[in-house]
Amino acid sequence: MVFDTEGAVLARAYKEFESSYPKPSWVEQNAQTWWDTACVTTKQCLKNPGVSAESICGLSVTNQRETVVPIDDAGNPLRSAIVWQDRRTVPQCNWIRNVMSPADVYSITGLTIDPYFTAPKILWIKENEPEVFRKAWKFLLVHDFMVFKLTGKTITDHSNASRTMLFDIKNAGWSEKMLNAFDIPREKLPDPLQSGTPAGEVTAKAANDCGLKEGTPVVAGGGDQQCAALGVGVVREGSIKSTTGTGTFLLAYSDTPRFDSRIRVLCSRHVVPGAFVVEASMFTTGSALRWFRDNLGAEECNLAKERGVDPYEVMSEGAGAIPAGSEGVIHLPHFAGAGAPYWNPHARGVFAGLALGHTRKHLMRSILEGVSYEIRTNLEIMNDIGIPASEVRVTGGAARSQVWMQIQADVLGMPVIRTEMEEATALGAAILACKGVGLFDSMVAAADSMVKPLDPLKPQETNRNVYAEGFARFKQLYASISNIEWPSH
Repeated sequence: MVFDTEGAVLARAYKEFESSYPKPSWVEQNAQTWWDTACVTTKQCLKNPGVSAESICGLSVTNQRETVVPIDDAGNPLRSAIVWQDRRTVPQCNWIRNVMSPADVYSITGLTIDPYFTAPKILWIKENEPEVFRKAWKFLLVHDFMVFKLTGKTITDHSNASRTMLFDIKNAGWSEKMLNAFDIPREKLPDPLQSGTPAGEVTAKAANDCGLKEGTPVVAGGGDQQCAALGVGVVREGSIKSTTGTGTFLLAYSDTPRFDSRIRVLCSRHVVPGAFVVEASMFTTGSALRWFRDNLGAEECNLAKERGVDPYEVMSEGAGAIPAGSEGVIHLPHFAGAGAPYWNPHARGVFAGLALGHTRKHLMRSILEGVSYEIRTNLEIMNDIGIPASEVRVTGGAARSQVWMQIQADVLGMPVIRTEMEEATALGAAILACKGVGLFDSMVAAADSMVKPLDPLKPQETNRNVYAEGFARFKQLYASISNIEWPSH
């Protein structure tokens, strides 16, 4: 995407690339495809009227986090990248728990021990593909690989590094204690840079590959969730970002690292200099609604086709026709286990409180409410550890639904704010690029100039008691069944 300094989109292009699944719980991608795809889309953007290689003053990269690829000293990938969703590293995580306590890992890195993060992936390569580990010159994240292809420099940024389980988030550097415990040499890792600082310039080869001008400044970017937070203006205490797509990622701004003694929410570096984010990851939120669409929503899909609209729009209207509280139906959105704050892989999705008079519309509304209750659960934990919230800024596909966002405002009891730019992650990267080339004095000033909030959706007082009671039942329901171990699929 190409932006101007007001945050308006001048050009955009999109191209998919494939994931591969060597085994059911393994997820890999070809790193070279990331670069090839970026070159195609960049060239497409540069064909737009008013956009040229000479008009680009700087660029930055945002990315899926935690994914890692080893490269040799010529920059060639030594194997496919292991993607953040990959779950092969359960044995490595068990080994880590024997080497270091979860409390020690959390106090240094801000993370829990989980296959989600990068370190177990590197350990898997070390154990199962020792020759690849030996030959690896650097282990790079997606951002790092793209910046390397652009500039020839091996750098990472603080926000991405803080998702590896190898980074000391307080001191903003690789942790000697973690590297020594895992026997991962420091020289195999890229050099950390603060997001929004110069990382290098586009090389002649990269310029030839992607159409950009040689010498164009490249600025250290950031992880997708931190960039999305920046892209909706989460740059001050009291501000929280909620992105709902397949899952929901809740990020709260903090001037200092904040830790939860029970390790329910995680802490990482923000892309804003010196700042942190406290993060809650919920795995199946939007995907619960998709499950309904694919399995029970034939009528909504047919109606959407007749009207020429998205099925989710029809589903949202149907949910809006049901009173607040779904007339007693409660949904637990745990189709793929529960993420924050429970971190319970055995949890499952549940609809409870059904009676003969309930309809599919009640189920649809209960999904929207159940996700909102889950968000409220995590917001209350953030409040417990000293992070108050005065508003929630929302992004992702769910933000298109005014019905859902009003439900969130009512359940959370605070204003929900959407922004003009739905692609907040890309806008966050553009803000970093603008700051990095000196167009703004600070990240906050850049965000204030480039982010355009819409009018807030305010909580409706008439629904306060209904949602207070519904939230209490939601928590009671989870507590009652949380210890059940369902058969694995």
